[in-house]
Amino acid sequence: MPERDELDIAYKYPFSDEAKKLIKELDLRSIEQGQIAMGKSRLEEALKNDRLEYKDTNYGKSEFVVSYVYARMLISALKNGYLIKKYADAEAKRSMEAMEKDSEKNIMKIVKELGLEMEVRSGTFVMGFAQFLNNMPTDADFGLSNQRLRNGMIEFDKNQAIRVIGVAMSRAIAAGLPIKHENLPKSVIEHSKSVKLPMQKIEYRARGGSVGWIDRLLETPIPDCRHRTVNLILAPYLMNIKGMPVDAATAVISNYIGLCKTVNPDTKITDRYIRYQCEYAKSHGFKPLSLRRARTELGAIDFNLIAGEETKD
Repeated sequence: MPERDELDIAYKYPFSDEAKKLIKELDLRSIEQGQIAMGKSRLEEALKNDRLEYKDTNYGKSEFVVSYVYARMLISALKNGYLIKKYADAEAKRSMEAMEKDSEKNIMKIVKELGLEMEVRSGTFVMGFAQFLNNMPTDADFGLSNQRLRNGMIEFDKNQAIRVIGVAMSRAIAAGLPIKHENLPKSVIEHSKSVKLPMQKIEYRARGGSVGWIDRLLETPIPDCRHRTVNLILAPYLMNIKGMPVDAATAVISNYIGLCKTVNPDTKITDRYIRYQCEYAKSHGFKPLSLRRARTELGAIDFNLIAGEETKD
């Protein structure tokens, strides 16, 4: 059995060395349905709420660490890069919440395991400028103009430091994902087919105009014609109508393909394919098909629901 302090760290930070040690000591060769169910619940909570709640408890810590292993297997079976990032961020938020009440000693231990060069000087966390750029949160509070820079080092209070550490934690959680399909137990792959995926709302929404139907398409899963939908409609729309960055457009389309898998999981569309189509559409200045042409060229799709009241191009 692991020491109490080691189990506590593993519970708070399931990507930590302590968690890896605990998993190695446990016998996971015999998969129990209850363990998979716990992993599935964990994954569904993460995807639905964009975060996992941290609960300070003395019970069930080992089981919770094990559920992390199965959640990683299940998210791998879904083969969706966008959902992997979403899951990793949710796990990181839970560990960030745990870190808020953790000791400075434990925080610096995790910092070291993550490979971050961060120090504490008189209660202030400091990090080199170059490493901060590699772990900078995306929100406006962490814009370079808002940072305290002294002698080439960025200074943070504890809460700011945890948010920076959170970026590295999300990266550590996503490392090694997806697990290769052939390395996943068959029972996990079967359970992954019943994972409840959230209906995502796309932030990049056109107001009115002849392309409004494409926004509704992005919320409507389709069972087939998805390759052509990506390269003839979605990639040109997001790149050349909405003017989105390649990374953002790739993530939106990847999310949509994940939604489509809920009605038909059979697809060979990868994030690499999506990125290529986005870059190709941008470099050639392609515009998306009109609704009229989409009805003609993608006749296998029922556009009646998607089109709504729009009858003109």
